[in-house]
Amino acid sequence: MLVARGIAVVPDREVARTDLAGNPTFDAKQFVASLWVSRVLPLMQDKATDIGTVLQALAKDPDAAGRSYGHRPRAGDGPWNFIVRGEGRIKAAETTLRHATLSVEIDGQDVELQIGPVIFGTTLRDSLPFISFDEVVNQIQFAQVSRELNDRATASAHAGLDLAALTPGRGVAFTGAMSASTPPQVTVVRLRALGAASP
Repeated sequence: MLVARGIAVVPDREVARTDLAGNPTFDAKQFVASLWVSRVLPLMQDKATDIGTVLQALAKDPDAAGRSYGHRPRAGDGPWNFIVRGEGRIKAAETTLRHATLSVEIDGQDVELQIGPVIFGTTLRDSLPFISFDEVVNQIQFAQVSRELNDRATASAHAGLDLAALTPGRGVAFTGAMSASTPPQVTVVRLRALGAASP
C-alpha cells in the first residue's frame, strides 16, 4: 500500500477482501458450510428435547424452561430458544407457498412447522450456542448467517421428501429450533413422514 498526500493506494487483492465501508468481506455461505455437518447437525441430533416437555415447561415458567432446556444469545436479552424434536399429526398443510408450513397437533396444542424455502425469523441461529455476534463485523453479516442457516435447514428438511404427500392426517416426525413465542413455531431441520394419512 502506498500513501501520498493523505491518499492511500490499496492493491486490488486487498480491496477484494473488504466491502465499501472498508470492513473485511464475509462469506456467510462458507461460514455456515464449515459448521453445518460438523457442529449444527450433531447438536440438533444430540441435544433436541421433546417439544411436549418444552411446551409444558414454558406454560409453567418461561424463564425456568429456558434455563433448563434453552439458549439465549445474550443473557437477559431476547427470547429463549430451544432445540426440539417431536411427532404429531398434520392438521393443515400449506406446502405450495414460498413460506410453506405445516400445522401439527402436539399434546393438544397446535405447532407450526416452517419448512421453507422462505423461513421467518432467526430462531435457528439464536438456538446455537457456538454462533454469536462477536464472530462477525455487523448486523448485516449476522443476518446473512441466519439466512444461510435457514436455507440449509430447508434443504435438509426437504431431502428425500415428497411435499405433496404431507397432507392433513399424515403423521410427521421433526427436529428443529423454536423460540418461546406464542403460538409455537419451529424452524425445521429434519422432517420425516410417518405412514399413511389417517382417514
